[in-house]
Amino acid sequence: MNNLYPVFLKLEHRPVLVVGGGKVALQKISGLLHDGADTTVVAPVLAEAITSMAASGKLRVFNRDYHGDEVHGYFLVIAATDDRSVQKRVFEDAQKWNVPVNIVDEPGMCDFYLGAVFQEGELKVAVSTNGKSPTLGKIIRDKIREEYSKSYPDVLDRLGKIREDVRSAYPDSESRKRFHEQIMKSELEQVRRNMEQGRRDTPACRNDALWRAGTEHGERKEDAPYSRKGKVYLIGAGPGDPELITLKGIRILRTADVVVYDALVSDGLLFEVPQSVEKIYVGKRAGKHCMKQSEINAILLKRSQEGKTVVRLKGGDPFIFGRGGEEMEFLNDAGIEVEVVPGVTSGIGVPTSLGIPLTYRNVASSVAFVTGHEDPEKDCKSINWEGIASADSIVIYMGVRRVACIVERLIDAGVTPEKPVAVIFGGTLPTAQVITGKLSEISDQVAEAGGNLPGLIVVGDVVSKFSWSLSNYRYCEHDYVLRESF
Repeated sequence: MNNLYPVFLKLEHRPVLVVGGGKVALQKISGLLHDGADTTVVAPVLAEAITSMAASGKLRVFNRDYHGDEVHGYFLVIAATDDRSVQKRVFEDAQKWNVPVNIVDEPGMCDFYLGAVFQEGELKVAVSTNGKSPTLGKIIRDKIREEYSKSYPDVLDRLGKIREDVRSAYPDSESRKRFHEQIMKSELEQVRRNMEQGRRDTPACRNDALWRAGTEHGERKEDAPYSRKGKVYLIGAGPGDPELITLKGIRILRTADVVVYDALVSDGLLFEVPQSVEKIYVGKRAGKHCMKQSEINAILLKRSQEGKTVVRLKGGDPFIFGRGGEEMEFLNDAGIEVEVVPGVTSGIGVPTSLGIPLTYRNVASSVAFVTGHEDPEKDCKSINWEGIASADSIVIYMGVRRVACIVERLIDAGVTPEKPVAVIFGGTLPTAQVITGKLSEISDQVAEAGGNLPGLIVVGDVVSKFSWSLSNYRYCEHDYVLRESF
C-alpha cells in the first residue's frame, strides 16, 4: 500500500548533503542544484563533472570518506555510493538526528523517494512507484509529458497571473473554486481548439468572458451567472477494447463535467473519468432498455443548458446504428453546440481484430453494413435484403436474436446457403467467442451454443478464406474461443 504523503519541498538555500561522487550521485546533485539547494558533497572519488561544479562555486566538496554524524544540521541527506556499509552508516546517523534521508536503491532505508519528474515552465509533475520500480515511473512520466507539455504550461502561467484578482473578487472558497473550475474548462477548450488548428496562442484569462460575467469593478457580483455555454460531444468509444477509442476522444472525455454512457462502453474508459464527474448510465440492450431515447435527449439538453461539458459516450461510432444523428438533430434544434468525435465501429473493428479483411482483392470488393432490427417495432422483413445480398461481404449488427429470420431473408434474396458465416460475441474483448459455419446451418449452431449476447454477424467468402486466421489469431494477448464448422 502506497501511503506516501506527496509534498513538493522548497530547497532554495537549504543545506543538503550528498554522500557519493559517481554517476548516480551526479544525477541527484544536478537536480538539487537546479532547485536551488545549498549542496555539499562528501566522497573519496569524484566524477569529473562534480569537480567542475565545485571549481565554479556551484557546490561545496569534501574529497574524502564520510565521517560519522556529518548529517547533523542538514535539511536533507542523499547517499549514493557502492559501499553498503557507508550507506547503512549514513542512514543510522540520519535517523539519530531526525534528518530525512534517501539511500539510493535501498527502499527500506528511505524516509522519502525521488520521483520521476517532468517540468515545463511552472508546471512540475513527479511520479512515485513507492520505491518499487523507478523505471516504470519514468515511463509514466514520459507519457504525461507527451500528453500535457504542449500548452498546459502556458495555461498555468495565465491562471497564475489572475490568482490574486480572483481571491479579491471571490472572498469565499466555494465561489472561488467554482470560478476556477469554469475558467479552467474554458481555457482547456481553447487549448484543444488551437491544437487542432496548429496554434499555441490563446487570449489572456483576464479578458475571458467568464471573468467579465463574474466580476464588476473588481468586486464579486452576487448571483451573477457564468457566461460559459454548455456543449455536448458525441464520442465513439470503439468496439469494446478501451484502447480503441481515439486520442481525441480520450482527451475530451478527461475534461467532461458529465458522461452519459451506453451498456457497450468498457469500464476501462470510465476509469479515465475523475470520480467527481457525474456519470449517467443509459444502457440499451435488446429487450432491456434502461432509458427511452427521449429521456436521454432530455438529460443531454438539461446538463448542457447548465453550462456543462457533456460527453455522450457511445459504443462503436456515434453515427453507425448509434442514434447519434437523432441526438445531434435534437440538440441542434435546441441551440446546443454539438461536436462529433468518430469512433471505430464494431462492423470494422471486430472483423479486423480477428484478421478478417472485409475487402480483399479477387475475393471481396464491396461491403454492406446492416442492422438486424432497424426499429424495435419492426422485424427483419423491413430491410432491403435484395440490395444487401449483392455485397461480397455483409456485416450485420444486433442480429443474433433474429439470426434465423436473417438467414431466411438472405437465402431468399439470393445468397447461397453454403456461404461462410462468422458470429462474433464480445469482439476485441478477452471474453470473445466466435462461431463459424455455413449460412444455412449457423442459426442452429448459435442456438446450440446458447448465443443470446450482443454479437456481430459477418457473411462472405472472406470468412472461410481466412479461417486459418480465426483458428490461430491472438488479439491483445487474448485467445478467442472458436467453434468452427465449414
